[in-house]
Amino acid sequence: MMEEEIRTRLNQCGFKATPQRMRVYAAMCRLGHASADALYHFLGGASSTMSLATVYNVLESLTEAGLLVQRPSFSNKMFFDVNTAPHGHIYRQDSQEITDFTDESLRQAVEARVREMLPEGLALDRVEVQVVCHAVHSPQAEQVES
Repeated sequence: MMEEEIRTRLNQCGFKATPQRMRVYAAMCRLGHASADALYHFLGGASSTMSLATVYNVLESLTEAGLLVQRPSFSNKMFFDVNTAPHGHIYRQDSQEITDFTDESLRQAVEARVREMLPEGLALDRVEVQVVCHAVHSPQAEQVES
């Protein structure tokens, strides 16, 4: 995403396009998904001019503005997602990579089933499909490598 597009999006949400907001949102656009810690390290970590607390604060404000979505993590950390549309995630445990996938019929089927079984007094906010997997080494691949 270009700098001017980021500035426009921030302004549309009522934010001033501060250097910190610009850097954090631009980095999230490049990464797609990241925890606050991972984003902090991506931005330079301890050698960066931005503190970890600033990264957390900017991520929170961008989430409140609807530019990011906070999602539960597969490693018990919260991560932020620049894709705010309904979609699912494939998480590879071996490489810790997160990939988006969209299957509207699957999401709708899961949502319908959850609505049927939701205990009284609870309201559904959203349904998130998360698939956790790892690479499988096939015997054919091992023979080719030999």
